[in-house]
Amino acid sequence: MRCLFALACWLSLSAGDVTELRGLYEKNRMFQLREALQQPGWNDSETLFYRALVDARFGHEITAIEDFHKFLKARPNHDLARKAYEELASALVRIGHYGEAANAWAEALRLTPLGDRDRADSENTRALYEALGDVPPQTIQYDQEVQIEAKHSALGSWDVPVEVKGRQGEWIFDTGANQSTLSESEAARMGLSIRDASVYVMGSTDKKNSLRLAIAPELRFGSALVRNVVFLVLSDESLYISPLKYQIRGILGLPVLRALGNVGISAEGTVRFETKAAAEPGEPNVFFDGLSPIVETRHAGRRLEMLFDTGANKSTAYPSLRAALTRDELSRLKIKQDTSGGAGGIAQRTINVIPVLALEILDRAAKLTNLALLLKQPTGDASYRDGVLGMDALMGGFTLDFRSMRFRLD
Repeated sequence: MRCLFALACWLSLSAGDVTELRGLYEKNRMFQLREALQQPGWNDSETLFYRALVDARFGHEITAIEDFHKFLKARPNHDLARKAYEELASALVRIGHYGEAANAWAEALRLTPLGDRDRADSENTRALYEALGDVPPQTIQYDQEVQIEAKHSALGSWDVPVEVKGRQGEWIFDTGANQSTLSESEAARMGLSIRDASVYVMGSTDKKNSLRLAIAPELRFGSALVRNVVFLVLSDESLYISPLKYQIRGILGLPVLRALGNVGISAEGTVRFETKAAAEPGEPNVFFDGLSPIVETRHAGRRLEMLFDTGANKSTAYPSLRAALTRDELSRLKIKQDTSGGAGGIAQRTINVIPVLALEILDRAAKLTNLALLLKQPTGDASYRDGVLGMDALMGGFTLDFRSMRFRLD
């Protein structure tokens, strides 16, 4: 009943009741939190935290960072201060201020109990951004327009053409990748220097993969020239999908894709950069959870939050989405054994299958068939999500406008 609870909370809001804002934040219901803050009458000092949070999550990091600092200067309670530092760190990472982000994570860790279950991952995150502390923020410029085409890969995702140091590559266009990623052999082929780092990254099968780092001074993607691009470098083995005998060589992740401002891929594979178009009108239907884009979808009148992941060939529903299913859909659920794979290996799991599910995204509908419904809610950041929106929902074409935080299907 998670979605119903979040909706009911918003409907019962009365201006000034900060406990309601707190409840929406704790459920990660950012769209409802944003709407609640648009009502007049908020005056509690804690409200500044939620305003900064909403600004940060909806792409206004500069304003949010200033407000997080104001909030922290007021010496909030221990728990809120820790959350503010964590959100501040995420906002700093998204604008490429890695050293400052590492410092914010250090402050958050100072407020984190030694036995906290998230402490090890937070330590790892701090170490990653400390290792990138000398890297300048990423920048982008556009040259003369050039049309580029994406190609279907054996993984069911889009591969796009890129160029580094005059060397050509075809990498996965992956909004679900928190950072761009290379295999060791691809990093070497591109002529990039690799730096060691005592950190790991979680793969799609929840396996920890040791990594190193590389920085591309320049990366060419169509008409865009992106500078200071950070890459995670994993062993070739970690990026090998054994059932398909497929080697992932490169992944173009969220920081590069967001820098494009407005990017889309048509059903035919034409990659679109709308560099001069005005930002899309309307309310946002995307927010950032760390470095993950979360898109609002609807089903049977319920609001759902799903990871927007062009690196996933199939969409996935999490147990929290079950509350949005109709009685008829619940009666048609099937059970089966399933194999999933990605960076880190292969996993076997028992799942339910939803034969047909229609998800509404703005004024379009995505009809998904044989949708996997997990039996156990994922942990960590994903514990608040209702699923993953993958390529089976996107093959008709899509546009993601990071300036207005709007996603639409063609």
